[in-house]
Parts: sequence; C-alpha cells; structure tokens
Amino acid sequence: MSSSTLYTKENEVLSQLIREMRNAAGLTQAACAEALGKPQSYVSKIEGGTQRIDLIQLKEYCAICSVSLTTFVKRFESKL
Repeated sequence: MSSSTLYTKENEVLSQLIREMRNAAGLTQAACAEALGKPQSYVSKIEGGTQRIDLIQLKEYCAICSVSLTTFVKRFESKL
C-alpha cells in the first residue's frame, strides 16, 4: 500500500466506517486507544485517513468495538 492509497475513495470509506464503528460501540477515541494500547493520536490518524491500518490492527479494532472482522469487511464492500 503506497502513500497514494491514503487519498483514495477506498481509504476515505474505510476511515469513515472505522469511526462509525467506534461511535456505535459508545467509545471515545481515548477509550479506544487505551484498549488498543496506543496513544489517542493513533486512533485520530486512522479515523482521519492519514494513518494506514493493516489487517491485524483492523481485527483488533473490530474486537474492541464488538464487531466481527467479516461483518466490517462486508460493510466496507457494500459502501464501495
């Protein structure tokens, strides 16, 4: 994934869905970051679309939000 993928429709959709998932779980960025063992800026950058996230990190994010990775990917694909 090159830096140019940060500025694609796909990355915009991914960032939006991650943010929506966290909000639906009732988590603040700070609470989500604490559960991930990361600084709040990490969550902010992912949700802002400036930080890439790999599959393992996405799976952890989903688990914290009580959403299966499969469900998340289906949502992602339906938004594209």
